[in-house]
Amino acid sequence: MIGDAKPEIPNRPSLLYLVGSLAGGNYVAMLLQMAGGVILGRLVAPATLGLFNGIGLVLGYAPLLQLGILNGLSRELPYYVGKGDRQRVEELAAAAQAWALAVGGVVGLALLGVAAWQLALGEQWLATAWFTNAILAVFLFYNTYYLQSTYRTAHDFARLAWVSVAQSVVGLALLALVAWLNFYGLCLRALLIGAIGTAMLFYWRPVRVGPKWNTGHLKHLLVIGAPIFGVGQLYAWWSVIISTLVLKFTGVEGMGLYAMVIMASSAIELIPSAVAQVVYPRMAEQFGRTNSLHDLLHIAWKPMLITAAGLIPVIAIAWWLVGPVVNLVIPAYAAAVPAMQWGLFLGFVSSFGAVTNVFNVIRRQELYVAAILLGMAVFGGVLMWLIRNGVSLVAFPQAMLAGRIVFLAASYGGILMLWRGAGALEMESPRPRVE
Repeated sequence: MIGDAKPEIPNRPSLLYLVGSLAGGNYVAMLLQMAGGVILGRLVAPATLGLFNGIGLVLGYAPLLQLGILNGLSRELPYYVGKGDRQRVEELAAAAQAWALAVGGVVGLALLGVAAWQLALGEQWLATAWFTNAILAVFLFYNTYYLQSTYRTAHDFARLAWVSVAQSVVGLALLALVAWLNFYGLCLRALLIGAIGTAMLFYWRPVRVGPKWNTGHLKHLLVIGAPIFGVGQLYAWWSVIISTLVLKFTGVEGMGLYAMVIMASSAIELIPSAVAQVVYPRMAEQFGRTNSLHDLLHIAWKPMLITAAGLIPVIAIAWWLVGPVVNLVIPAYAAAVPAMQWGLFLGFVSSFGAVTNVFNVIRRQELYVAAILLGMAVFGGVLMWLIRNGVSLVAFPQAMLAGRIVFLAASYGGILMLWRGAGALEMESPRPRVE
């Protein structure tokens, strides 16, 4: 059953309320994560943190194996809620849950094999890290890709916020493990954070169905989700590729320094992420009712502008504070300060990205792909130009910023093209119902 979801829509809370429900918790989580990152920098050397994060890159590439089926659930669940077809929602969720557990289990077993091999070689740190990522892989597919896709009402978004805050509080408290066990503490801390988040999401899950394999429903979700997954994974891999390049060009120490850049940019991006997380299912639900492009665009504009305006003073203050704080509290990471400052702007640019969900909702992913590829090309060109005389950590967020701006400009151009054509064409949802 879908939490508070009902076919009739009168009295539903405003989009700003939904964003506020999730963003409020995410803001608290952001502050806690930043505090935790600072303390972590005091406890762990850059090379040690770089080794841990470098092995963790495998989870950035692992989602390829789910083929987009779980992305299909993210689109279809709110779409069929909008149509009032609750039985269809539950059937698709049960099939997607079975797929998430199957794929997560396969990936987890493969990484356990790597861990066993490293242990046989006597590499205890590496074996522990690979074992950790084997368990985290199961959490990734079941928690991030399945459970979170089922949260879509005001009540659900408030619970997502509580989960985010709880994980941040636990992560802060579990830094004691890092102080005690060093690298092993990093691994155990990651496992406990993932376990607690998964347990909370499972306890509050709004779609209370068990896993049930259904080949027909999985084929349907594959048809819908594969294009969404393709463009979404391409965009997600953009960040993973950057981290991979950082590891290649700067080694594990540079990767450890770059962890602070990721912490700074991710903290700022929590709020835009909350907006996008709320806007996407609302768009899909609205499209299920009206098939109107105008309605989809109208949903996104106000929360995007409010988010961007609210982040301006936050980024300005953070830019000014990051240098003194890092130099005072975690001087071992002082070399990361300029890159951290530039990384803050990535969150501001992301504030304008929620509207790009329209490409997935109306299934015009080719425009999304073109924008992403153009942005990545600009990123690559700018990065090569910036490091032509020597590699500098600050070049990576600067190049990423240039690429993201071009990506958004191209996306808005595609949306404008759709807008001009929408007056002459009726927007349709060309999906056959696959049983």
